[in-house]
Amino acid sequence: MKKMLILVVMVWLGISASAAASQKVTLIYQNDLHGWLFPSSTRMGMVAMVEILMPLFEKNPNSFYAMSGDLLTGPDFAPEMKGVTELRLWNTFWKTLAVKGFGNRVLISAGNHDFDAGVLAPDAFSSGLLCANLVDADQQPYYVPYRVIQSASGLRIGFVGLLLPEDGHVLAVVTKKHLKMIPMLEALKKTIPEMGKLDLTVLMVHEYMHRIVQFADAVPSRLGVDIILSGHNHMMLEEPLVRNGIYIFQAGAMNGYYGRADILVDNGIVTSVANNIIPLMPSGLAHVAMQVKEHVDKRGGASVAVLKQSLLGACLPGRETSLGDFAADAFRWAAKTDVAMTNSASLRMDFRVFPGESRVLYDGDFKVLNPFGDHLVTARLSGRQILAILEGDAVRFSNQISGITYKVNRNNPAGARVFDVTVGEKPLALDRIYTFAHNAYCTRPENMEKYLHLKPESVVWNKTTLVCHEVLADYGKHLKTIDYPSEGMGRIAVVP
Repeated sequence: MKKMLILVVMVWLGISASAAASQKVTLIYQNDLHGWLFPSSTRMGMVAMVEILMPLFEKNPNSFYAMSGDLLTGPDFAPEMKGVTELRLWNTFWKTLAVKGFGNRVLISAGNHDFDAGVLAPDAFSSGLLCANLVDADQQPYYVPYRVIQSASGLRIGFVGLLLPEDGHVLAVVTKKHLKMIPMLEALKKTIPEMGKLDLTVLMVHEYMHRIVQFADAVPSRLGVDIILSGHNHMMLEEPLVRNGIYIFQAGAMNGYYGRADILVDNGIVTSVANNIIPLMPSGLAHVAMQVKEHVDKRGGASVAVLKQSLLGACLPGRETSLGDFAADAFRWAAKTDVAMTNSASLRMDFRVFPGESRVLYDGDFKVLNPFGDHLVTARLSGRQILAILEGDAVRFSNQISGITYKVNRNNPAGARVFDVTVGEKPLALDRIYTFAHNAYCTRPENMEKYLHLKPESVVWNKTTLVCHEVLADYGKHLKTIDYPSEGMGRIAVVP
């Protein structure tokens, strides 16, 4: 009986020790805020995020907030405010939490648009900016490569920042500062050993998702990477991707959502992951109060149109969207072509309305929707070339379309995925020549194959005087009331 009692006590102690070793880590994560750090009638700012984080930080010592790149470039700030305003808002957000002792719980990594104002000084970010693969002539990181945090509960958690190494604009501005980008895996292999033994290793990676997946597959298991908090594609991953034992998260864009990942860690091993994507919408009172403010603010501006239903799609690449339908229709209307397209990523802001309400849109809204100042270009394409664009798009739907409908079965072999194509409600004729419009960025020689799946020399483009955001506003004025189904017009039908 005594031996049995000892055995029971030992088993009980073993279970208790195991339970004690298991700890919960909570990651509140966002990406691609693009300057939307202040509240509006349909959007919450960083004041709301402080209110979310403060009680969590007080309750759980293993809780963190991480923003994976692209703080800059979004709202139509005055030229002298661009870059300055976003940094002021971010730094104030960080300081608000830092004075409560939570500054080390807030992390931000570099994104490609964080170089739109040039190479910001390392001390421009009060929180520090994580980026391990931007280095100087001595191969030393220009920004903070990583941060290791030992929590009050004893966990050692490491965060590493990594930025896409091949963006043309970033390469141009860093080269002027005698800096260079090195491959992400090269930087990671150097960085991880410097961090020492970790209970949880988190990478904050700003890169195209397909390259993040390739990168995750290539990470040696000995490096012990557990989590990738990603940015750049504006994707909402309700469930994390899992590649090579690494969980990959992303939470939309433009401060429209945040993600919460609750992770159980037991002796350095992730044993459980629960994820939630949570919309950031103001309360009814905040909504009405900000509506009043916006009405007062915009009295001196020109109204364009009344929006009856939400135009959505800025955070939903990879599918037809109502925002994309509207933009492509605007381009076809202005250019007077048979077909028009635009890439989904050029549309940077959802236009939301509360159910049962309408909303006035102003000139400035359309510049925010498409802030790049690109012109429309036109060309004459054969039906065969148009089909090649659609076949290339069957993988990830880069383009939003107007004047055309089609069906796609992604399970079919390449070259046979797209069928039942119509232009102007008539079947696509492969040998017929159609007039075609797109934005100038996608038709640059270096971008043609990526966005249009055509050889650069195969098309002669004619640049128009039409500026994309002005076309969008003019089309809104033409319509007077914008009333597209929020789920899209059904121009692209995906079939099993």
